[in-house]
Amino acid sequence: MASNLATRQACSYLVPGGGERFHIFDDEVAVKVDGTETAGAYAVVTITTAPGGGPPLHAHPGPETLTVLSGEFAFTQCDANGASTFRAGPGAVVHAPGGAPHRFENVSATPSTLLIVFEPEALEFLREAGTAFPRGAEPNMETMLALTAKYHIESIYGGEGTRPEPPRDGATSEQARALAWRFSRANDALIEMIARCGPEQWRAICADTGWTVGVQAHHVASNHGPLATMFKQIAEGQPPTPMTTELLDAVNARHAREFANVTRAETIALLRKGGAMAAETYRRLTDAQLARTGTMLVGTPPSSVAGLIAYLAIGEIERHGQAIRDAIG
Repeated sequence: MASNLATRQACSYLVPGGGERFHIFDDEVAVKVDGTETAGAYAVVTITTAPGGGPPLHAHPGPETLTVLSGEFAFTQCDANGASTFRAGPGAVVHAPGGAPHRFENVSATPSTLLIVFEPEALEFLREAGTAFPRGAEPNMETMLALTAKYHIESIYGGEGTRPEPPRDGATSEQARALAWRFSRANDALIEMIARCGPEQWRAICADTGWTVGVQAHHVASNHGPLATMFKQIAEGQPPTPMTTELLDAVNARHAREFANVTRAETIALLRKGGAMAAETYRRLTDAQLARTGTMLVGTPPSSVAGLIAYLAIGEIERHGQAIRDAIG
């Protein structure tokens, strides 16, 4: 059978030491194949990591396959059975499916190298990280969290399998700092959105509650302080009495009546004041306090303080905020 070689693509060749290279802190990334050469299917890099180096426990949408080229690495994974760690030397291959929490750490006394095959978006993340954190840069967790959020990477702090990180900037732990950052980021996004609302948009109806945009935004703002107070009580071993669904519905209905004509300026001011207080409360909680459990609503299972902050404090901003976004178009 005849073959038209003129239509075939040529192979690429990279000489040893050639190609794009950049640093993320003290780690060197060498790009071997990028997405333009694979029609967006995958990218290949090597990462040479300093002793003790490696990312925090994290999960990303796409899969990645790691091969140890030199040195020794400790790989940690978390699944339904908990966390497990194993060591791997040259030739070992580790595959992390998309969404699987994992991390690696160079446990050798010298710089060691991994070959990694992953989706091209992961390479773009590394490039941006290299721009933000070149060799000699100071760590900045807020900058890194903003970058991981952009690429839908979940960084996990605190709990089994996570890497101990020294707290900075007045936070009691990296987990507390990350939760406070996520809360502030969601709150700031809501403020920015409603600040652009016109009079008609302010009176638009949100599909999830039937409230106006103004009532819904003020509902979120008025919950910042009480939620932070209740979470702190659970963290300190003095949990409040769980509410019934009927009582919660009555409280929400009363709020909707009393603040039917709330102004945008009043709501933004409350979001800023309550948001700052709540974020500072979350930053001051220790890992032990974040692990304590409590029940907020009668009939629901206990949840950790960290889980309550993520689902109620942060999640409610995001869920109600999405309904507001839909309502105002």
